[in-house]
Amino acid sequence: MSEKESTPNMDERIYVEQVSLLYTGSIYRPALHIFSLTLFLLIINDHVNTFYAYTWALLLLGLNVYRFIDIYNTQKIINEINDFSVIHKRYALCAGLLGAVYGLGVVFFFDQLPILNQVYLMTLLAVIAPVGFVSFASDKYSFYMYLYALLLPIIIRTLAVGQFEYFNMGICGIIFLLIVRKLFIWNYDVLIDSIRLRFENEQLIKSLQVINSRLTELSVIDELTQVANRRSLDDNLEREWLRAKRMRTPISMLMIDIDYFKQYNDEFGHIKGDECLVYIADFLKQNLNRSGDFIARYGGEEFCIIMPDTNLSGATDFAEKIHSGVRDLKIPNHGSDVSKFLTISVGVASVIPGKDDTYMDLIYTSDKALYNAKNDGRNIIRTKDVLEKNPKPRLVV
Repeated sequence: MSEKESTPNMDERIYVEQVSLLYTGSIYRPALHIFSLTLFLLIINDHVNTFYAYTWALLLLGLNVYRFIDIYNTQKIINEINDFSVIHKRYALCAGLLGAVYGLGVVFFFDQLPILNQVYLMTLLAVIAPVGFVSFASDKYSFYMYLYALLLPIIIRTLAVGQFEYFNMGICGIIFLLIVRKLFIWNYDVLIDSIRLRFENEQLIKSLQVINSRLTELSVIDELTQVANRRSLDDNLEREWLRAKRMRTPISMLMIDIDYFKQYNDEFGHIKGDECLVYIADFLKQNLNRSGDFIARYGGEEFCIIMPDTNLSGATDFAEKIHSGVRDLKIPNHGSDVSKFLTISVGVASVIPGKDDTYMDLIYTSDKALYNAKNDGRNIIRTKDVLEKNPKPRLVV
């Protein structure tokens, strides 16, 4: 995938994660505003009209109850949402309304309070403003709407009073707002970078998994014919052999050799020879009886088929099927001494593994059966139902 294709996808994933974090990490945060509302009421209760104070409190309470319900319901369907811009706008709007209710309420009650209570109120604002660091950490737009709506009304009000101490208070408010905004941006950038890094790491891990899977596949697949190679044959046969020994079930092996393949190569060339091997391998693979049957390229023009839970009769029937099938393909082979078309010789071995038998004995026995087929004139099938032990090499001194 090109960089131009991957960047929009990455940006979209980051955006979805940002919005998801707004909802998945803030279910109980409206409760904190209920606590701060209680502190506000304690500061203003004895100095302002009770009706106005509790009307403002109910408005703030209702907004936080709505936020709690919205967050709770959205959390349950967050994985089913396709358009995150809708819930993002709703969350940002609620954040702006929350800040505005705080900010305008403070301005409305500010002049009615003694100077000491005004200081308490400003201090409380200074405490709840950074709370947005946590609630809106993944979204700067929600944070800006909350922060500006919260602080700008009281900053403008203190500057407009015209008195020196209030003017200084307003200047301090501006400095505080800028500091909070700057700290949030630092925190926000770190969070977004961490999200991006996590996604990039996930993509890297997936890429490595694909590469490892491909390398594993290449290590067990014959590059030319795209069937299993000798290494994979040994692994599969050992596994099936142990299962057959444990279950006391038969296991069969077919060793297949293309007759006079050297003459075919000499006549048509090695490129055509490779194409022929691919064609024969695909033919054998397509004609396997069951999903548990296993084909591998044994080497050169030889193929091997493992047939679990198959006795000698079943393996012989299958050998006859592919033997006649290859002949019916009518692939010309004028250099053959047995037919004008390409043919195969097949060695079949079948056994129920005994205690001291090994899967190498099955390979050796089927190979011996193939040797007999080739020695008896080729283009025929030879079978063995008793294992021949693979002789160990003698040490010559």
